[in-house]
Amino acid sequence: MTANADPSWRRGRRRGATGLLALALLLANPAAAETPRSASGWLEHASDAMGRHSFVADVIYEQGAHVEALRLWRDASVADGSRERLMSLSGPPREILRTPTTTTYISPTAAPHPRQRYANRSLRLPDPDAIDRLDQSYTLNLEGQGRVAQRAAQRLRVIPQDDLRYGYALWLDQQTGIVLRADILEPGGWPVERFMVVELNRREAMDPSLLDPVLADEGATFERATRGNAAADQDGPVHGDWSLTDPPPGFTRQADRTQALPGYERPVRHLVFSDGIASVSVYIKQSEAAEALQGAMSMGGVNIHARTHDGVQILVVGQVPAITVERMANAMVRSSQPNATGQ
Repeated sequence: MTANADPSWRRGRRRGATGLLALALLLANPAAAETPRSASGWLEHASDAMGRHSFVADVIYEQGAHVEALRLWRDASVADGSRERLMSLSGPPREILRTPTTTTYISPTAAPHPRQRYANRSLRLPDPDAIDRLDQSYTLNLEGQGRVAQRAAQRLRVIPQDDLRYGYALWLDQQTGIVLRADILEPGGWPVERFMVVELNRREAMDPSLLDPVLADEGATFERATRGNAAADQDGPVHGDWSLTDPPPGFTRQADRTQALPGYERPVRHLVFSDGIASVSVYIKQSEAAEALQGAMSMGGVNIHARTHDGVQILVVGQVPAITVERMANAMVRSSQPNATGQ
């Protein structure tokens, strides 16, 4: 998965529609010159796919007993990135709109916020130049042929070398390299989440009006929330005296930013760690007396661990096993604490 994470920990158990990035990574398509011959070649083939094609796709998302149907419109013709619109086809009506600079969530006022289920759940394909270092944490295997969305697919397994990360079973379109299906597997091998394309229609050009929201025009009362991309603080991050002293093997820091979050007057520090596929967010914020969030929580493949120290709350959120987020939460220390080593 990717460093684009949203603080879903405020309502970690609520359901919502999916974040766009996970599905964009799932569906983008490269123009390949030849068929890869190795597992790492296939993974690079899929990774190169990101951001190249416009399409409309119907997708099924499964998380335990929860099954949701979604439709994604993606326009890759935007000069500085892509525009996306995602709409739920089952359950309460919801939309998510993404531009290169903002993400907007639209849902009925009385419904759970649409970003909660998917915001931190993304299949993060590694950048091509990072694939070579995946062998520190994973084993890549080709596992025969399959068929998804009426297309022949190459099956690929990404097998973790320890219990600190999930495994992945991928079905890659043989002709184009599109990831047609992705199962996220717990250490025992059971799927905790699944994304699967059921229909994919590529577009040479996308009508811009298809990327405009429609729910607000249907007469119901909808909540609309927009957030901008997190940005680095020019004067140094808030809560800058906190650091991760013992990251899990293979995880390195990818981002350290200050964010303004809806409902909070004070900014929040947001760190992102990744092993190339799995991504974990650490939020550091001033604790509020009314907050009861403490200890472990989970939602499908996403695990959360929260702890409070000296009026500061640490929340670790990631699509990794529970032991990983707990380990990282406990390894966050202040530079003034005994034995704190910093980074």
